[in-house]
This record gives sequence, structure tokens and C-alpha cells, in this order.
Amino acid sequence: MLKSVNPVYSKTDNEILREFGVMLKQRRINHNLTQQEFADAIGISVNHLSKIERTGKTTLATLTAASRKFGLLQELLDIYKLPELTPIQRYEIERKTAKIKVGRKRVKK
Repeated sequence: MLKSVNPVYSKTDNEILREFGVMLKQRRINHNLTQQEFADAIGISVNHLSKIERTGKTTLATLTAASRKFGLLQELLDIYKLPELTPIQRYEIERKTAKIKVGRKRVKK
């Protein structure tokens, strides 16, 4: 989806993080987990979990642990997965790379 069309791009980072916190809390509740149970499962304190659910701010390590608990590790990895290149795209990249390598000849003194 284009950035200019998707309304999420008009939100601030803090607004998006708060939404993440709300979604994490809702997922925890849907899995019938108390804050204590979930915090213990992902290796953080209840106070830390409460802050995450309120602000959405966390570390990638905690996000990974939460994703593991909810069975979402593959989805987390897929966020930045690059699409497969077509043979033509691969050829174009190789061609550009070859031009760059050719242009970097060392001058003998």
C-alpha cells in the first residue's frame, strides 16, 4: 500500500507505539494470561509489562520473546523480509554491480 494513501503514515511514532501497546495487551487478554503470567513467560517484570502496554515502548528482545509466546515469530521475521527477485531484476543488479567494480581500478604509481 502506498504511504500517502495509508492513514497510519499520518500518525506520530508515539501514537503508533501506544496502539502497539493496546494490541499487545489485547492479545495477552485473549490468551487468558494475567500480566504476571505473561511477564514471567517473557522474562520481564510486571511493572515493565504494564509500561509496555501503556506506552508501547519496548526492546526488540522483549518483542521477540512476546512474539515467541504468541506463536508470531515468523510474522516478526517476515516484516523485513525482502521479496524474491525475478531473473531480470537479478540480472540488472549484477550488471550494475559489475559496472561499479570495473570503475574502481587501482592506479599504479
